[in-house]
Formats: sequence, structure tokens, C-alpha cells
Amino acid sequence: MTEVRQQLRNQTLTDLTADSISTVGGRIFPDGTAIGDLGALLQIVEAWRDVHAPTDGAPIPGTGNVQALAAAEANTWQDVIAPSGQEVTSIQFVGLYNSDVTTPATVDIGLTDADGTAYVAASLQVDPQSFVNGFSLGSQPLLIDSNITLQFRVKTGPYASVTIRTYAINVVG
Repeated sequence: MTEVRQQLRNQTLTDLTADSISTVGGRIFPDGTAIGDLGALLQIVEAWRDVHAPTDGAPIPGTGNVQALAAAEANTWQDVIAPSGQEVTSIQFVGLYNSDVTTPATVDIGLTDADGTAYVAASLQVDPQSFVNGFSLGSQPLLIDSNITLQFRVKTGPYASVTIRTYAINVVG
């Protein structure tokens, strides 16, 4: 058994990182005595790639969610989708509906980062009794993780009449 293989034998592929290889194996120089170590590292990298690479970004069955959320207050950011832990969420669709019969509403869709700073991604006017596609996502869905929260707020107009509708699914990240 090579020295690198011996030192890594108690690690799982889940725990394997570039830092752990560097810490355990140090630098490996391509000389005659390192051939076995290079072969061991190549097998480790190929095994990790076989486990993780084919699924990266793939939808996780049973995690799709369609939801509608009504605005609770005027000009106040509300969380719509907030992944937790290691979740990565693919937002496929965001739409807005104004059920009021006379007054339009101006709605911001935004992203809030881990330190609470909100960024406006889109500011849209929603006419009375109208539906607006908030994002034209096409083939590129919006991916967020636990460091980002999708939010919305009704800046002007009848906040209680505005609903945001989303479709999202968790993906392998």
C-alpha cells in the first residue's frame, strides 16, 4: 500500500477535500518512488468524480414546490424562498398577481445575502387584475443556497391584493 493511500484510508469520499490531500500527502514529485502515490491519487480523484460529478445540478425528486404568498405589509421585504443548511434551490418561475380592480401596484423582487443586504433584481408594475411574469427564466433557472433568500415587497399600491407565485425545486449542489 502506498504512503498516500495508507494515510487516506480512513477518509470517506464525502470528507475528501483538496486540503485533506495536501495535508496528508504533501507535495508529490514525479520521480520513480512517487509513481505509486500518483496512481493512488488518480484513483481517489476518479472515484470522487464518479460519485459527485454526474449529479451536480440535477433536480432532487420530491422537492418541487409551487407556492403563492400574499404581501403582509406595505414596502416591507418578505421571504419567499430561503434554503437552509446545504440546500441549493433552483427557482424555475416567479410571477406576480394583483387582484385589486382599480389600482396598479409596483413590486420589487429581490435577493438578500447572508448579512441581510437586499438587492433589487426586478421592479415591476402589476396592473389591476393582471398577472406578470416576474422573471423570464427560460433555460437558465435562478440558483440560490442558504446564503441567499428570494424576497419581494409591494412598494406602492394595494399591498394586500398582491400575490407572488413561485415554482422551485432543490438540486444537487
